[in-house]
Amino acid sequence: MESNKKLMNAQEMRASNAGQQVSGKFLILDKVYRKTKDGKDMHNLKLGDSSGEIDAVVWENCRLTGTLASGAVIGILGDMGNFAGKNQITAKIIKVLDEDPLIYQKQAENLDELKLHFADLVKEINDPYLKALTNEIFDPATREIFFRAPAAKRIHHNYPGGLLEHSCQVADLAIKMAGSYAYLNKDLLLFGALVHDIGKILEYKNGVTPQYTTEGKLLGHIVIGSEMVGQKIALLRAVGKDFPEHLEWMIKHMILSHHGSMEFGSPVIPLFPEAFVLHEADNLDAKMFIFKSKLQENSGEEEYFTNYDNFFAQQFFTYRYSAQEESGNQ
Repeated sequence: MESNKKLMNAQEMRASNAGQQVSGKFLILDKVYRKTKDGKDMHNLKLGDSSGEIDAVVWENCRLTGTLASGAVIGILGDMGNFAGKNQITAKIIKVLDEDPLIYQKQAENLDELKLHFADLVKEINDPYLKALTNEIFDPATREIFFRAPAAKRIHHNYPGGLLEHSCQVADLAIKMAGSYAYLNKDLLLFGALVHDIGKILEYKNGVTPQYTTEGKLLGHIVIGSEMVGQKIALLRAVGKDFPEHLEWMIKHMILSHHGSMEFGSPVIPLFPEAFVLHEADNLDAKMFIFKSKLQENSGEEEYFTNYDNFFAQQFFTYRYSAQEESGNQ
């Protein structure tokens, strides 16, 4: 790589113009190998650092030193291009580096504060059955895994601590909703918010980058989570502690239905108020994460709009209104 070339982070690269030569150091978040119709080898890389993510394509003519693998740190030099409405690097030179990947890994903000907040949320559950089950599920060993886990492989909160961050935010939304609708069972809703994604601690490997386990690919976190809760309830009953059958059904239903429809991976749709509110809170937090990320990306060819995003099938409006800013522009 050229020593006189300014190294850019992912956010700076996304804002670069097509055709501009760029270079930087990144963590490989994901790697997909493909062979084109005319027999050429190529790799699609998802690269990341603490500022965000950027895509890269690696063709046969790229000068590669080392082996491309998820979790590796690389130095890359290439040309910025655009594919399917997203900026991506066409790599010319890549060198695998012997550097600590944690430096380039995005982390949840204020992780220690999130852990304390999680503990406070658990204390808010007053129902004796739900409190006992919560403590059984989140034993000390499981909490440590839960606190470090990502909430997704790509779409939202896809970094260590992301699952904790997402779960706490869903719980906060659930508490607000319970305050607005008095007939909601706050304890049941709060429990569902904290536990709805528990299956993700087994869906993903605990590595540098989120990667699916075999169990995760075959079953998915929704089914895994329901089974985990069922196993913990069985343990409580095995030591002589009662647990209502109807409550067990409702808890499992909340986990199984929290994606809202079969189209999005839930085998059942929400059939009672707490299940529906959990789905809406979960969906809202995931969508708000996406909107926030798009505002920070702000790399579209049009002023105030991102490029069209094929995955979400839309553009995103990036202008943020401020009365103070507007008065200053007059």
